[in-house]
Amino acid sequence: MLPLLGASKPKTFKDYKTLLQEIVQKNPDDSLEYALVGESGPDHDKHFTVEVRLDHNVMGKGGGRSKKEAEQQAAREALRLMGY
Repeated sequence: MLPLLGASKPKTFKDYKTLLQEIVQKNPDDSLEYALVGESGPDHDKHFTVEVRLDHNVMGKGGGRSKKEAEQQAAREALRLMGY
């Protein structure tokens, strides 16, 4: 019998953006936004920097080789700041 694909490997990726969104949505008056604040490097090796803002206050900053990765890192930093 063959094991299910990925069944033996623990899931290491965490969706920090979704977790942060779920926490913020508990207070409908709060607004969450991601802003691209930097982009560097040649087209084949870009590096993006993103800030996550809660009610216009910077809660986290992250970087990565894609905008999505940079947003995840910013959300991760915001969650850490919030004690999660």
